[in-house]
Amino acid sequence: MIKPLYSISKTSFLKFEQCQKAFFLYKNHPYLRDKLSIDKQLTFKRGHDVGFFAQQLFAGGTDVSRQIKNSSEGVAITKTLIENKTPVVYEATFVHNGVLIMIDILCLVQGKYIAYEVKSSLKVSDNYVKDACLQYYVLKNNLENIEDFFLVTLNGDYVLDGDMDPKKLFKKRSIKKRAEENFPFFEQRIAEAHSVLEQNIIPNVAIGKHCFKPYPCDYLGSCWKDTLTPTSIFNLPIIDKSKLFEWYENGVRNIDELDEKLIEKDVFKKIKNAFVNKKPIIDKDKIGNFLEKIKSPVTAMDMEIWGPAIPQIEGTKPFEQIPFLVCFYAENKIAHFFAGNQKDDRREFAEQLIKLSEEYATVLVYDKTMEVLVIDNLSKNFPEYKGELDHLKTKFVDVFDVFLSLAYYHPDFQNNFSLKSASQFLLKDVSYSKISSGLEAMNYYEQYRLENNEVEKQNIKNNLITYCDTDTFATFKLVEFFKNMKA
Repeated sequence: MIKPLYSISKTSFLKFEQCQKAFFLYKNHPYLRDKLSIDKQLTFKRGHDVGFFAQQLFAGGTDVSRQIKNSSEGVAITKTLIENKTPVVYEATFVHNGVLIMIDILCLVQGKYIAYEVKSSLKVSDNYVKDACLQYYVLKNNLENIEDFFLVTLNGDYVLDGDMDPKKLFKKRSIKKRAEENFPFFEQRIAEAHSVLEQNIIPNVAIGKHCFKPYPCDYLGSCWKDTLTPTSIFNLPIIDKSKLFEWYENGVRNIDELDEKLIEKDVFKKIKNAFVNKKPIIDKDKIGNFLEKIKSPVTAMDMEIWGPAIPQIEGTKPFEQIPFLVCFYAENKIAHFFAGNQKDDRREFAEQLIKLSEEYATVLVYDKTMEVLVIDNLSKNFPEYKGELDHLKTKFVDVFDVFLSLAYYHPDFQNNFSLKSASQFLLKDVSYSKISSGLEAMNYYEQYRLENNEVEKQNIKNNLITYCDTDTFATFKLVEFFKNMKA
């Protein structure tokens, strides 16, 4: 039997670092992996797009990934490119100690190699550093003349001004010293990972906080299927995960098993009773106080934003939140403004935001965090409108506060307070269709910008407006629900 070229990839090693069970399942039972959410798929796509764009830092390279069908071919082609002293190689592929890596960019400079690992992020996380250090470990054991290894991220201070300047868009940080200091660590951990695979037994790892750090695990559906029952303590909202795991490790599995002596706050006792009695928490005094904030005339508002990793609008930065759609819903009246954003439409967006909201005394929103951030950025960019935009913020009444304060809580929500969750359980006439999340809306908007077919372009625009309109309608109707309850 031919021994495989490698048994551990960079991805699988990082899974091993998070959880040995997840690592084993990833290698041997991939069919158990949770289905990738659309949001996660879009996040991966963004990473690939940024990595591809970063190749412009060293243009004209040879892309190994475009010439191969498997890793063995990748290693062979890379070896040939190295022997031929190819100046720039993309996705250079190496194996050492059973670990496979693919270097985003490998450059030969005056007889020495410099490697670059690109991340679609503004910050350098510990996981990114570990990722890069592993790659350096493998690379150093393949290329003696490796001069340096850089972790490359986007530069949050870069402002697009004229033509894109890739060298200013990205910033780099050497991880060579840290990687070399940790060679013994990688030797040991790689040996342990190989040992887990050789034993060919699923490691017995209990669920814990590691299931969510540094990322939610891909095997939650398998490992948690017997834990996340309708009565599981992990369905409790607001309570910190550390506290939930403390109870779990003390043998508490179900909400009705939770001794009230363990519950430190009265509000947590209310939540427990709601689950046990299968009745909602209804604090009519709090609801009444909330409703008193609402003055007529009333509208509900929702915004959609676009935050491209690589700035595409003059005067914007990486990941800057650019509003492209705002919708208003009042009884028998709907209004919206959609920005094409082929140019910088933020000034017009600010003007329309003021115009469409000026007749209302109250503007209902659901979790105003994003809206406030957008308005503050508009005020900063267009100070002549700051007074009117600040006044708009004073009109905000946040419906999310009703749920966050537990003025109303239904156990069917479990630990999900999103607008879609609340409207799903409490309202009969609200439903979402084509688009289901803000990140998905961003992706649709990018498609809109790139689409040349006018019919399809209009169709995408209609879907975006429908999604945003649905949020405003749901927000408005939730207030009607509370008014009827109070009455």
